[in-house]
Amino acid sequence: MPDLLSIPFLISAVVACIAGMVRGFAGFGAAMLMTPVFSALYGPAVGIALCLLLEIAVALPLLPRVVRLVDWRRIGMLLVAAAIGVPFGNLTLTWADPEPMRWAISAIVLGAVIMLASGWRFSGRPGTATTLTAGATSGFLNGLSGMAGPPIAFYYLAGEDPAARVRANLTTYFVFVDLFAIAAFASRDLIGWSVGAHGLLLAPAVIAGGLLGERLFPLASERFYRRLALLLLVCVAVGSLLL
Repeated sequence: MPDLLSIPFLISAVVACIAGMVRGFAGFGAAMLMTPVFSALYGPAVGIALCLLLEIAVALPLLPRVVRLVDWRRIGMLLVAAAIGVPFGNLTLTWADPEPMRWAISAIVLGAVIMLASGWRFSGRPGTATTLTAGATSGFLNGLSGMAGPPIAFYYLAGEDPAARVRANLTTYFVFVDLFAIAAFASRDLIGWSVGAHGLLLAPAVIAGGLLGERLFPLASERFYRRLALLLLVCVAVGSLLL
């Protein structure tokens, strides 16, 4: 049981609240903030497991108000393709040098940001092949580096959906991805009672942040939402080089 007045726990609570606000507003980005801090405070195994638990905690109160906007057919295709891509990412991780892989991932994400910032968009609605490619790439990167977000964020931001639908689909997709990851961690006994108790104590902070972010979302314009999403992707690209 963590000491609620200890410096590490207080730092974790503040970071969880800020990350929850980002997730509640944008639909993604919480892991980018929590994972490096939690890993530094508690070690990578505990830090990542704790992050996954809090990602689910922050998303559950948000789901009832976004599910009506979700395109379930596309979400289903993305998840099936992601499940196929994960083992290939894990296989690559076993033989690839991690340093050049981090640089490659960072370059790809930054290239995608530049394309989106230039105003590039899909011509019409993304087809089946594009959807499956985005899902497989997300799964591959998740298996390789734990970063499932950038391909899916790019996929939705490059489409014609309004910000509310983009946020709804991102929120829902990452719930399923996080559940898959939690199942994988649990199967390897990486989520014990102590981690669960720690996550339960931090849950109010991340949920409060998520609800605040949700309240702020309707106040933002489409342009602000997309600019914030691009900034989050830039942070992911830079962060992948520092971790």
